[in-house]
Amino acid sequence: MKKINLLLTFILSSFIFISCNKDDSDFVVGQESLTIEEISNVNLVNTEGKLISTSTLKTNWEEQMKEEGFFVELNTFEIIETYDENNNKLYFLKTTSKDGTIETGAFLSVEDNNVYKVGQKQCTCTGCPNGCHLEVNGNECTCSGCPEDTSKKCTKTESVIIDTEP
Repeated sequence: MKKINLLLTFILSSFIFISCNKDDSDFVVGQESLTIEEISNVNLVNTEGKLISTSTLKTNWEEQMKEEGFFVELNTFEIIETYDENNNKLYFLKTTSKDGTIETGAFLSVEDNNVYKVGQKQCTCTGCPNGCHLEVNGNECTCSGCPEDTSKKCTKTESVIIDTEP
């Protein structure tokens, strides 16, 4: 009888431990990664609703950056979690250039069960590799400054998305 009780206790404890540790979140927040797939547990789609991967997003954003006058190789990705003024959870996908001098990103919005849409690239911070970090607070982006011991300045570029639908 003791063996059965011990076995049942072990099985129940294992079940509780496994279910408490199950990762039900959509994203791995605050961890840099070389691929979006490592930090996202959902499907990501572009503004046209097509599935996107790390390589397609990097190519698209690098082309947009080139049109803006920045020749950049995007390297790492990070999901930032924040809250709007109504305490609704928001996610922002940030990417950093290989040399660390450019950070850019876009907000993610829930489309459907297990699907998030990557919005238009919204904020970009350019400057120095040891500062000028893109930070998100609510639905606003800011850039931290460059250290005083450098002659470089931090510049923020922000795209404004205007919704023309009634």
